[in-house]
Amino acid sequence: MKKKSTIYDVAKIAGVSPSTISRVMNTPEIVAEDTRQKVMNAVKELAYIPNMMAASMPRRKTNYIGLIIPDITNIFFSNLVRGVQDVCEKHGYSVLVVNSDDSQEKEGRYLKLLYSRRVDGVILTVAGYREKEFPEEELSLLKKMNIVLIDREINGMTTPIVKVNNFAGAYSAVKYLLTMGHRKIMYLAGIEGTKTNQEREKGYLAALREAHINWKKELTADFRLDTAYQKIMQHWSQVKNSNELPTAIFAANDLMAIGALKAFTQLKVRVSEDISIIGFDNIPFSDCTYPPLTTIAQPTYLMGQKAVETLIKLINKKKIRKSIELETELIKRNSVKKL
Repeated sequence: MKKKSTIYDVAKIAGVSPSTISRVMNTPEIVAEDTRQKVMNAVKELAYIPNMMAASMPRRKTNYIGLIIPDITNIFFSNLVRGVQDVCEKHGYSVLVVNSDDSQEKEGRYLKLLYSRRVDGVILTVAGYREKEFPEEELSLLKKMNIVLIDREINGMTTPIVKVNNFAGAYSAVKYLLTMGHRKIMYLAGIEGTKTNQEREKGYLAALREAHINWKKELTADFRLDTAYQKIMQHWSQVKNSNELPTAIFAANDLMAIGALKAFTQLKVRVSEDISIIGFDNIPFSDCTYPPLTTIAQPTYLMGQKAVETLIKLINKKKIRKSIELETELIKRNSVKKL
């Protein structure tokens, strides 16, 4: 195997000192143009790749940002990751993306890993079952790092967070179903312990109370497509042809709404003729379902951008807003029909 080139090899070919090579790699603006060009020619000739970890030691900065998301298969996070990466690239940061699988154990392990790698900061969407109980050891670790949260909060911490107005989004979804004549509206819930789900549930209940409607029903499907499919199949088999059947469903995310669509296709229940469905997120293929899914859009790309901008300010010890709350938008398609 060919031996890797070192900073000393580059210095020898360029005819300069190793410290000059380091300056060209890290602060090129302070190096004369002809010297910089000689160094870059030598770098190209040797296919030299600098050791960024070693280079970061004197300046105590790695130019790496960690991003921990709970479910990489959830397409909600794809636009969010893109927003994070685009802003990081613009500011000279690289992103280390890790998937916690909504697991406390994995999330804790990845936090320790990112801390050991001396990343400059971490953007974190907390694993769904952790908002109420976060181990003291990891809370202590978080307090040593530059952290910005997205979507889900951590109780007992005043960590900066970027989120949407989940209450208002859910309220507008149920209000729309009510204006379309629906009175039996089921809530297909996400992970019970998360503030996200709790706020959407509050919006659902507030809209029903305002309309003086007592009929309410919830099925918990943990934000997952397969769980939603199973819950709908099970519920419909138990209460078929009874007053327990809703005329409409508000799902706490689009994946669960799509899981319900799949179940209704198998059950031969027609959406939107027999049942109306509205989701939350406006994930990229929500308009490709049959029928196209009515949903509440979240500005996920913008959430990623705002999280990075906040984190970079935090890294540079600049003034930040502790909470950035973005608005949602009702996207009307064909999965909701007037009774």
